[in-house]
Amino acid sequence: MTNIIEESFDISKCQRLSHITGKKGSSRIKQFEDQTGAGVRIINEQTTTILIISGNSSQLREAKILIRDFLERTSFVPTICYFILAESGLNNNSKLKFVKYNETMEINDDDGDNDDDDDDVDPLNESKKIRYYVEFLQPKNKTDEVDINRPEDFSNLIIPYEFNTFDNIDYCLERLSLKIKATFKKSFTFPSKNIIKSRIFIGKLLFFNLNNPEDHFILQEWYRINFKSTTGILKSVDDCFCDDNEIYNSKSANNEFHQISSKIYNNFNIIQEKFGFKLDDNKKIINNKGSINIYYTPYEHKKRKLKLSWCEKENKWKVVKNAHGLNRLANIDIISGSKAPDFRFSIKTHYDLPSNGSKVEEVINEIQSAQTFTERDGMWFRSKDFSGTIIKKALVRQVIEKKRFRNENFNMILKTIKQDNCNIITTQKLIILEHRFWNKEINLDNSDEFMNSIIETFHFTRKMMNDL
Repeated sequence: MTNIIEESFDISKCQRLSHITGKKGSSRIKQFEDQTGAGVRIINEQTTTILIISGNSSQLREAKILIRDFLERTSFVPTICYFILAESGLNNNSKLKFVKYNETMEINDDDGDNDDDDDDVDPLNESKKIRYYVEFLQPKNKTDEVDINRPEDFSNLIIPYEFNTFDNIDYCLERLSLKIKATFKKSFTFPSKNIIKSRIFIGKLLFFNLNNPEDHFILQEWYRINFKSTTGILKSVDDCFCDDNEIYNSKSANNEFHQISSKIYNNFNIIQEKFGFKLDDNKKIINNKGSINIYYTPYEHKKRKLKLSWCEKENKWKVVKNAHGLNRLANIDIISGSKAPDFRFSIKTHYDLPSNGSKVEEVINEIQSAQTFTERDGMWFRSKDFSGTIIKKALVRQVIEKKRFRNENFNMILKTIKQDNCNIITTQKLIILEHRFWNKEINLDNSDEFMNSIIETFHFTRKMMNDL
């Protein structure tokens, strides 16, 4: 006889609680039961709402995953997003322009996760976009000329707004700190806690789908740029009562972060010498068996990731990480305003689940047990391998080469990735910077120390870029 297990969870603070306790709640619960075979009940006790799940161990696991994914809102459009000009002490009439970017494009965004939730994006068509970076116009004198036809007073804008300058970075990070603490508080509902992954990526922030890209503009207009999210919704400061059409020419832009900087690669010996980076790990990848990440979409608006490592003892690829609830919490782009590199600070959250005995482990084992399984085009797994499985819309990324350098406070990682997206293979070099504190488990107790490490990393990265 199968043992029936029962577990209860306080879901009072879950973001989408009303969707299972409102008028349509009973039909939603019935869906959970039909999909997993588990029993699901909701009990309201004064100020708390209790979720009770019962069933065998397999039913219980599937029900917890399904319900948690439903209750916790996740997105790959970042909740917090800032575009920060690295220069300080600018006046409102400092002039800027968009400059056409002519370097060869590879993979965009950071670490393989595209902000775009449109699964019909064609990678080949994406490469044809005309992209621009932001550059300051050199003033004729120490003080920029003032255009009398443009407004000088921006006192009715509330800081922080998405397009900003480094003078206001503290305001932006304060909002980030509040969001991180709120995320931790909400993660206590389920036993698998949210894990924070933070990184700095070196590259160039590029804009496309611009209105009048040839027009120069001033810092005041930078504050008021409308950011086109990947859903097509225009986002801007909603507390300014100015007439956008009349004053700002309705300037709008979409963006993406293009990784890699030849300037860093070509001058890495200078960085090593100036900032004390020493080679820490130059382990050779034998037989092209570097780690593999597989991103997939089990259902709409939800992303998961598997990490595979080669097990020499068992002579097969094993799932070493089964990450659920991938969520992009924040992107903060620090923009040089010149041809020099930019950098992106990225925070993502996820929670890990055991992979032993899971359905995804079965899929991985089945693919590599086939007689036809072999390395193809320099990759061991291809996106087409997962057609018809629960690993839907798979994007596969395999590490080809990796070097790690360390100094007292930071790790710097240089690695080459091969990616298969929609059966189109591309190769990319990544430059990643991490504060050593970020390797610790980040929680409510050390969140203030974590924020201090972010500030320290921002200043260190700016100095490193400036010294180049």
